[in-house]
Amino acid sequence: MKEKLTNNWGLKLLSLLLAVFMWLFVINATHPMENRTVTVYNVEYRNEDVVIDSGKTYSLADNLESRGVVISVPVLKSDANKVRSGDFKIVIDLAKMGPFGAVDIEVEWLGSQLYTIRESDITWKTATATVLLEDIIEKTYWVELKTEGVPAQEYILGDEAQMSPRTVKIKAPQSVMEQIHSVGIVVNVEGLNSEAAGKAKLRLYDVAGKELSLDYSSYDDYEFSVGHEEIEYVVPLLKTKEVGLSFSAPVGTVAPGYRYTGMQGANQTVHIAGLRALLAEIASIEIPAEELNLEGAKEDVVLEIDTSLYVPEGVTVESESVVTITLQVEPLIRQTRQLMPEQIRMEDGRNGWNYTLQNSVEVVIEGLEEDLNMLADDQIEAWISLEGMAAGVNTAVVNVTLDNAFTLVRAGEAQVRMEEIPAQTQPGAAGETTESSQTAGSGESSANTGASQTAGSTGDTAAGQTTGAGQTTGAQETAATGGTAAGR
Repeated sequence: MKEKLTNNWGLKLLSLLLAVFMWLFVINATHPMENRTVTVYNVEYRNEDVVIDSGKTYSLADNLESRGVVISVPVLKSDANKVRSGDFKIVIDLAKMGPFGAVDIEVEWLGSQLYTIRESDITWKTATATVLLEDIIEKTYWVELKTEGVPAQEYILGDEAQMSPRTVKIKAPQSVMEQIHSVGIVVNVEGLNSEAAGKAKLRLYDVAGKELSLDYSSYDDYEFSVGHEEIEYVVPLLKTKEVGLSFSAPVGTVAPGYRYTGMQGANQTVHIAGLRALLAEIASIEIPAEELNLEGAKEDVVLEIDTSLYVPEGVTVESESVVTITLQVEPLIRQTRQLMPEQIRMEDGRNGWNYTLQNSVEVVIEGLEEDLNMLADDQIEAWISLEGMAAGVNTAVVNVTLDNAFTLVRAGEAQVRMEEIPAQTQPGAAGETTESSQTAGSGESSANTGASQTAGSTGDTAAGQTTGAGQTTGAQETAATGGTAAGR
């Protein structure tokens, strides 16, 4: 019997198995196990150089980093609540990545002083992950300046803002770079009356000008980097001033039959900006004559003049710089006026003769229609000279004086009858004569020239001395009415 028990290896093996079973039974009864399920979000990439050296970056498809990997951990039931998601990490080894980006997911336990597990017992359903590869792009952007607020009254922002640096380089995955359309800084100028200077954070904008919420500081340097996160700036402010325009006289001659009548729009003003010292010397902007050419014009000449061409260096026109000026050109018209005999003055008559103006005279006057309509007959000064006439009917040139606004085109001729006045001698009255009567025919105006009054024994005549145009002294007088002239 003893030999059977000591030499029976099968029995011994069975006894060992029964002992192990009993031990396990006792252990499970006294220390029961439980599968604890947690979601792991912590991802660790290994061998990134495999991707980076190829000029690419990477990310996990299907939002695996945000969705996480669910794992099951066998642990003592008493320690189940001690298991935390942060006690584990997901390992993605990029060196093991397949041709289509597939890579096996590994889960590692980071260890804990609160519980113990066997790492090999950890299980998870998501066996593989897909790694997306993307090109890394580097691009240089011009830094733009944007302002907020309004400067103090009579000040504006200058155009020559200074920024350092003026350009920045951005390095980012292609998908990120495609979102960035421009970069710039924002400066507040509310109420400022002097230049603004300082530093401002670089901002990124999309194609619509909306600021992007990309936080490049959260990316690794090789994924998303910006050359300068802050930009130094100096924004100048300029004084403004409202000035008028000063015009030279237009050059050129309008077409025959037309007249330049004035300039429309000359009283316009523009706003200029510059340093205070420069603006103090500018009272107006002078527009040269060559800009105002009337040569051959038959209608209004409309000109668009860029006033910015005529301001000093360092001064700019901040309002609309192009002004519209109209050189007004109007046609001349002709009017015919009929001057009656009583409207025509006669001068330079001889003593002892009677002069009679026998007809009305037609004159043609050229001018602007509005001016001609306002020209009264008594504003037309007409006269004839009786000098050199002979007895009988004489033809005389009618002289007409007009205001500078009018031009005499033509004046008709006057018919003047010249008749000698018979002398009436009175006895005992040496050197004296009596005035003859004034006669006038139908439609005619006549003037008697009385006998001359002699002075002393020499027989010199004191009458007929003329001073000025149409004015006489001594015995010769000009009749203002009746179209007659009489010498005494």
